[in-house]
Amino acid sequence: MDSNEVMDRKEEVMKFYEETKLGRLFIKEYPTNTASVYTLKAHIERLDLKGFKPDIVIIDYADIMRSSRQFDSLRHELKLVYEELRGLAMEIGVPIWTASQSNKEGANSEVIDMTNMSEAYGKAMICDVIVSVSRRAHEKAGGWGRLYVAKNRAGRDGLVYPIKINTARSKFEISGESDSPEAVTSSDEDAQKQALKAKWKELKNEFKSPVAP
Repeated sequence: MDSNEVMDRKEEVMKFYEETKLGRLFIKEYPTNTASVYTLKAHIERLDLKGFKPDIVIIDYADIMRSSRQFDSLRHELKLVYEELRGLAMEIGVPIWTASQSNKEGANSEVIDMTNMSEAYGKAMICDVIVSVSRRAHEKAGGWGRLYVAKNRAGRDGLVYPIKINTARSKFEISGESDSPEAVTSSDEDAQKQALKAKWKELKNEFKSPVAP
């Protein structure tokens, strides 16, 4: 169901979770710029004492965490946060995933790569896997977008996949074969040209004056 229906169908949702065998999810919230890697480590250790070890840790999101040291430049602090998170992941033996927004140039890019990471490019050098999701204006209406494997230390990267995006259900579905960024850029430009031509033809027909006999 769509996210805006959950509250109205709360009993149905609760019944589904009670009757379905699922994993365990712990959600911990901290005020912005107050949680550091040591805060996370202490929380994970408390869960371990209760007999729970996570299979994955998801942080929403690392750019608003507090670094253990203060710098004059924000980019140095962000780089340190990512270094500390990578160190924590190795220490506890659990993958850590987080999100980061793109910069202003990335908003107009067909494919968002590592150079489009906001604030600090140094973050990209630390991560083991980087995946970007981008959508142009003409793709949003149809629920389409593209997923780009920008970096992968343990496998192939530089691959672009067309994806179907359902924001109401937070669902992403790969809907085609992979391609190169260059091919995607070229096809995207062709698609925009065709869309403009179709719109121009539509406008000409709409405002075309009738010819007198």
